[in-house]
Amino acid sequence: MRLAMVYPNKQSTESQMSLGLGYLASYILSKDDSIDIKVLDTAVMNHKEVDRFFDEQWDIAAVTVTSRTYREAVGIAKIFKTKKNDIPVIFGGPHVSIMMKDVMRESLIDFAIYGEGELTLDELLRLLKNSENRFNANVLSKVNGLIFRRDGNVVVNAPRVLIENLDMLPFPAFDLFPMRRYAGRLPLITSRGCPFACVFCASSQIWSRKWRPRSPENIIKEVKWLEDKFGPRPFEFHDDGFNMNLKRVNAICDQIIEEKINIPWGVRGFRADIVNTDVSRKMRQAGCSHVAIGIESANPQMLIRMGKRETIDQIERGIKMLQSAGIDVIGQFMIGNPGETLETVKESVKFAKGSGCTKCTFGTAVPFPGTALWQYVEDNGRFLVEPDVTRFEEMNPRIIFETPEFSAEERLRAIELVREAGLLGAKAEGESRFRRIYKRTLSIYIPKLLPRKVVFHLYFLLRKLKRKLLLFGV
Repeated sequence: MRLAMVYPNKQSTESQMSLGLGYLASYILSKDDSIDIKVLDTAVMNHKEVDRFFDEQWDIAAVTVTSRTYREAVGIAKIFKTKKNDIPVIFGGPHVSIMMKDVMRESLIDFAIYGEGELTLDELLRLLKNSENRFNANVLSKVNGLIFRRDGNVVVNAPRVLIENLDMLPFPAFDLFPMRRYAGRLPLITSRGCPFACVFCASSQIWSRKWRPRSPENIIKEVKWLEDKFGPRPFEFHDDGFNMNLKRVNAICDQIIEEKINIPWGVRGFRADIVNTDVSRKMRQAGCSHVAIGIESANPQMLIRMGKRETIDQIERGIKMLQSAGIDVIGQFMIGNPGETLETVKESVKFAKGSGCTKCTFGTAVPFPGTALWQYVEDNGRFLVEPDVTRFEEMNPRIIFETPEFSAEERLRAIELVREAGLLGAKAEGESRFRRIYKRTLSIYIPKLLPRKVVFHLYFLLRKLKRKLLLFGV
């Protein structure tokens, strides 16, 4: 069996391998190494490479989909069907978990997988090896986590039980991706799920609100495995909440120090209210260069209405602890959550400027079906565009809705205030060529040219110099 796995990613402002596809591929191969899998990332492959990929003979196509990439994904499905009309096309990823049966309105899609996908995809592929099962509704209806059609009607099977022990999963199939084309840090994920329920977040629809961590031993094993494959490249944890358990954070750092790994790393999802001085210092000693924290708003009532379950005082204390330990803090804010006004945005801008964060960025709130924010818009405001999540990213400026207390005109003014303050998010402004060269040099080339300890200290020296010169963001 030949399986094509595709990552529609042409619109990306920051190319990076898909951890989701990486995990799916490695799990499938661990169960059946006779399957021939190739991965296409449309963000980093040129036109000739893309054409050659589609010209190959495939038995099954699997496409991971976000709301932003849905339309590109449908175009990819059309190409597969044009090349081979009876090829089964499977969609999975965040957009499927959010939209569920609505995804199947597109006739080019034969199957969709929602929630955690490894076990569901493996079971489906085993069934599809026998082409008769493709049309056997009785067989397909037993695959938990699957969406399919029966007599023209969309059927959503029961959800699949979540994987309790994430250590049982093989490491993502990094070798199937063109890793040298990805500038920046290698991505890792050490846990799934988040116990919090922020109004704007759709994560629980994919992973649930149960936090499931990998063990420190398993994480360090992956770090060393990546080092063997790609050299001492910096890495970054992409968890929704890396530091939900400080004992685990301590254990991870202790093992990094004991193993003398000496590779810089950072965290994308970090709670500022779950940290202390000792953990901050231990993280920096272990090589942590930066953490990104979701502040969202500096207004106390806004934080309550968003369900953040933390206070501005807690956030400020967390920032000070991390900065005092020598860890850069990237503060992330959102414009437009429930209760937002032009005045609360001004409050957040003022806070950001005096927060002590190494960098702060603002983005606009985007509602997704199934979230409290979506319901809030339907109950208290109105959509300014067709409520089609696959189109929201096309909006520039990205103002999706308005409310009586925060009109579209005021939202435009808020975005302009943020832009004037130099705080508009990198995704909104795009990534400069100079920054891409900087990232590639720091993460790929320098680690291969110089001794490990020299690279480790040089990395932090360059980051310090970058901050002082204010050339570009983190």
